[in-house]
Amino acid sequence: MNEQINFKKTILAFKKNKGWILAIIGITVICMFVYLHFIATPIYQKNTQILVNQSDRTSKSNILDSQTVQADLQLINTYSTIITSPRILNKVQQNIGIKYDIQELAEMVQVKNTANSQVIDISVQNPDPKVAAEITNITAKIFKEEIPNIMKIDNVTTLSEAQSTGNETPVKPQKALMMILAFFVGVLFAFCFVFIKLLFDRSFNSKEEVTEFLGLHVLGEVSLFPNGDPFQMKIQEESEQ
Repeated sequence: MNEQINFKKTILAFKKNKGWILAIIGITVICMFVYLHFIATPIYQKNTQILVNQSDRTSKSNILDSQTVQADLQLINTYSTIITSPRILNKVQQNIGIKYDIQELAEMVQVKNTANSQVIDISVQNPDPKVAAEITNITAKIFKEEIPNIMKIDNVTTLSEAQSTGNETPVKPQKALMMILAFFVGVLFAFCFVFIKLLFDRSFNSKEEVTEFLGLHVLGEVSLFPNGDPFQMKIQEESEQ
């Protein structure tokens, strides 16, 4: 009985506060819309791919030695670490027109590779797509120049260079996803508001609640007249006559 009454009271609370619920959801979504379109800085990403081999020498059958390929695959993580090392990033910093410190470059430059692949993907995220493409290409170039002295690797090939077309789509923020997230956050806030308001509500909405919570018997009820107090209306009519 208690659970049934509480459930009914909860449903009634949601009905009574539907205006507040819609307002909270609307405000949350509008705030996110304003942030995404007028405050948030769009971030663009540019990529370049390089292929790293220990040597460009092939066997007599023109097939790359399988042991060499396996060794290259095991060194991919090492190459990735070298790309983001201060030795490479220091020279990148010296070659770019816009100055960034090493920490900022390390946060912008990301290195990934596909499993069982010798291809390394270098990506850079920046508010300016031209700057992102420039840093990406310079990083790949510096790595290609420095890796022979670091690891005695003499065969680094650039598969694709980063280019700025002027029609780039930002990778951050993802507006559609953020708007959906804002809607659900607004729903959560609205539900929390109703439940908190219900938690601190000390009024009784039915005689059953009075009997249950106070342990008192209800002797009678005072009904509400939809058209006002009939006695007051009768007195008013007599005074008008």
